[in-house]
Amino acid sequence: MGKTARFVLLAIAAVVALLVVVAVALPLFLNADSFRARIETTLSESLGRKVTIGKLDLSLFSGGLIAQNATVADDPAFSSQPFIQAQSVKIGVQILPLIFQRAVLIKGFELESPKIQLLRASSGTWNYSTIGAAGSKSSQNADTKQTFPSLTVDKVDISNAQITVGTLSSGSAPAVNRTYDQVNLSVTNFGFANSFPFTVSAHLPGDGTVTLKGNAGPINPRDASTTPFSGHLEMKHIDLLASGFVDNTAGISGLIDTLTLDASWNGQQMHVAKLLVDKPALTVTRSNAPAQPKPAANAEGSSMMQNLSVDDAEITNGTLNLASAGQTGPPAVYQQLNAKVTNLTPTSPSPFTASAQLPGGGSFAANGKFGPLNQQNSAATPLDAQVSLKHVELGSAGILPPDAGIAGLTDLQASVQSNGQTLNANGNATVSNIKLAKDGQPSAKPLQLQFNIAQNEQALTGTINQAVVTIGKAVFNIAGTYQTSGPTTALNVKVNGNGVPIDELVAFLPAVGVHLPTGSQLRGGTLTTGLTVSGSTASPVISGPVSLSNTQLAGFDLGSKLSTLSKLTGGRVGTATGSGTNIRSLSMNLQVANNNIRTDKLALDVTGLGTATGAGTVAASGALNYNVLLKLTGLVSGGGSASAPAASAGGVSGLLGGLSGLIPSGGAGSLGSLGNITSAALKNGVPVAIGGTTSNPTFTPDLSHLASSAAKGLLGGGVSGGGKQTPAKGGGLGGVLGGLLGGKH
Repeated sequence: MGKTARFVLLAIAAVVALLVVVAVALPLFLNADSFRARIETTLSESLGRKVTIGKLDLSLFSGGLIAQNATVADDPAFSSQPFIQAQSVKIGVQILPLIFQRAVLIKGFELESPKIQLLRASSGTWNYSTIGAAGSKSSQNADTKQTFPSLTVDKVDISNAQITVGTLSSGSAPAVNRTYDQVNLSVTNFGFANSFPFTVSAHLPGDGTVTLKGNAGPINPRDASTTPFSGHLEMKHIDLLASGFVDNTAGISGLIDTLTLDASWNGQQMHVAKLLVDKPALTVTRSNAPAQPKPAANAEGSSMMQNLSVDDAEITNGTLNLASAGQTGPPAVYQQLNAKVTNLTPTSPSPFTASAQLPGGGSFAANGKFGPLNQQNSAATPLDAQVSLKHVELGSAGILPPDAGIAGLTDLQASVQSNGQTLNANGNATVSNIKLAKDGQPSAKPLQLQFNIAQNEQALTGTINQAVVTIGKAVFNIAGTYQTSGPTTALNVKVNGNGVPIDELVAFLPAVGVHLPTGSQLRGGTLTTGLTVSGSTASPVISGPVSLSNTQLAGFDLGSKLSTLSKLTGGRVGTATGSGTNIRSLSMNLQVANNNIRTDKLALDVTGLGTATGAGTVAASGALNYNVLLKLTGLVSGGGSASAPAASAGGVSGLLGGLSGLIPSGGAGSLGSLGNITSAALKNGVPVAIGGTTSNPTFTPDLSHLASSAAKGLLGGGVSGGGKQTPAKGGGLGGVLGGLLGGKH
């Protein structure tokens, strides 16, 4: 190596060594801490907040000053705790002016792991709103102008910060706090009076992430929260509750896989060019209680939402779990949820479309307009929409209260309009395999429904103005009111049907829990009813009159069920009924509660047999407990006849004729009297206990009542030829009747 090269290398090494010596020795001779008061004053005047810093040290290697224990005070209206606090802050300064002119020209700041507190008052105002406000009210002094020329710095970096976001109660104490960590912020060419680029990233509670890139500024000196900005936001794995994006009283929870947003804010209006929410998996729990309006927010705090406009907002590939408060069963799960809103503004309706796959494979689709959005109560937002449901399983779709016990496969078309106070729905539906009772069976016949409903959106009360149910040619009219409160809905509904063809209802009866005897079926005739449905969807009470006319219970042999009476009438009960029971009329007052049925004022008229009156119950298990008075007016002649009704040898007359030898003195006369008395007893009524089950009822006549009627006539006295009663001689006949009816003689 030549002498010249060696000389150059030695010179370079000497310069480097000199610089190292200066870098090490200069802080020993330059008291950096002497600049602390000047920097505190300058920053305090610029921010409008008191700034304090600890000891200042000079570090040529880092290119500036290092401040210990730096804090920025909060707005005293919010908190006495620091707005920003950092154990160490690197203040980038121009070194040569600092050394030779003792001038502090700040180039930037670096904050490592600071703690930042953001607080929001109940009025909507943030604690950072007043930053820079005080400084803007007074002119800059000479130090401030020198330190922050035009109030600008080249760069601001915040790394690994922890930001606590809270709200204040009326007592000015943090009521709700959420902490966001790993917050990083980078700003270049920062200035209060100019626009500057920035990037922000953070880790969200619930293991989510957020990144934001854009431009902001100039800082609004009157309210920093209205500073203009624009940017692109991207969020991943958002836990709505943990991140604080929804209130825990809203009934909404879940995760959003990805949210992207392109938006700008000019200080007065928030404009969203594009919002995309991809793969949300949310759970919505309906409170079923009247919505309480939120208190109106301060104009400053709500100005963004009040002046929001959205060009295009879209939800894709979502999943929604829909449940009601107090629900014990699983929620209804809607999949493949997609929705789109365009031209959303706070002052006019916005068009939308929505679709989803419903539980059980059904589908939902809606389109129309909604808005303007009611910020205090979203349910009060006006709506005009067309709704279509196809192949929807009522029991699992979340459309009806889960406790209603209603099921069926439904196709529905409806028009829905709401002015924000009253919602009106008009439409029609077809329901196949419908089941309207918890113990019912799906109907083999479809149900058609046309409806007109009005609901008060605030009170959650509704009026069924008209609903027409058609089953074949059978028509029922429904009207009434309902009130939603808690996990169920109170009902007051009238159901009327007049002269409804019974043949149209046969396949539908199992759906409402009506079970006929095994192998039997109603044929012909009409039904008339006027029922009231009260109580709640969880425990409805159905009451009112029901009557049937001119129908037949085909396949039900009533005579075989009344075999004892058939013997006493010479088999004429069985002959009168045969394999089918012809019902001239049947009426009753019905009450159904907790799946138990009670009928009062029961009146039955069977052609060729007679009538029955009484009352009884049908348990939820189907067990029968009835007591009726059966009058066989169709089988016996009028009372007072001198001869007994015609009967076979096995009948009363035949049996008494065979026993005539046991009747002392004038058996023929006494036998005729006995026939008349027995006929009168059968005609005036025989108590019958009905038990068993609805599918296999049993009939037990109370023959002791019949014996009592006969005994009163015979044991108390016979009937003379002149028709006068004469005392019976001996107890032989009483013993015979006792033996006949199972007693001792």
